Amino acid sequence: MTDLVRFSRLLRHIRESCDGNEVPGLVVGSHPRGKRGITQEQLGRLTGISDSWYRAFESGRHAPSPEWIETLVRALVLDEGQRHSLHVYATGAEPPSRYLPDRSKLHPTEEALVQMQPWSAYVSNFAWDVMTLNATAGREWPWMLNGINVMIWALAYPEARMQLVNWEEDWAKPMASQLRLRHEANPDHARLNEVIAEIKQRDRGAARLLEDDLTTVHHPDRERRLAYLPGHGDTVFDVTFLCYTPMSDPSLRLMVVPAEAR
Repeated sequence: MTDLVRFSRLLRHIRESCDGNEVPGLVVGSHPRGKRGITQEQLGRLTGISDSWYRAFESGRHAPSPEWIETLVRALVLDEGQRHSLHVYATGAEPPSRYLPDRSKLHPTEEALVQMQPWSAYVSNFAWDVMTLNATAGREWPWMLNGINVMIWALAYPEARMQLVNWEEDWAKPMASQLRLRHEANPDHARLNEVIAEIKQRDRGAARLLEDDLTTVHHPDRERRLAYLPGHGDTVFDVTFLCYTPMSDPSLRLMVVPAEAR
């Protein structure tokens, strides 16, 4: 059974108590350090809805979808208790299960290699599911902690457009090209098909890039792009991608991602 009164109270509490400087994708130059809370407009933008729709959710006049709650959880980096409560109050049901990639292919030393890196580091599989990550990646790219696919997040989630500077040209087009080329060479790969289907279902602009764009990028090794990172307000970071693949299993990739403030 739903309880929209409790949902609206919890949603308002979460919005008013969060630290805007810690929210990935939210440029908060107007937020003094130590000031709590973000506006309804900011949270609407982060989660891809209009101000009026957000106000309807926070007032308890309408129940959000499970998909929107997951967007909220990801955008504000909420914990599992908050996630569970929001779903139960709004939908009367347990949260949906998250996709868990098969980590059996990871060698223990590969896990150790990731954890010892001082920069963001993670291993992803053939379809760009995150297999493991270190603490720095969890701080700088916290959506990875939720088991989100790299391509799905970057191409289809609204907060990625706010966190990734010059999103379409520098991030989305090259990444869509990587995904498109891999899919065309492996059209029967089940997980790749799931990833592409979800991106197209979530975002028309990303679907257009996958179908029509002519960018040809095979990999991002040594590329530099710009992004905002949580905890640093409106500071822009140069993000560099260093890509490594084990010779015994080229379906995996180790990504080391140093970030340097400009």
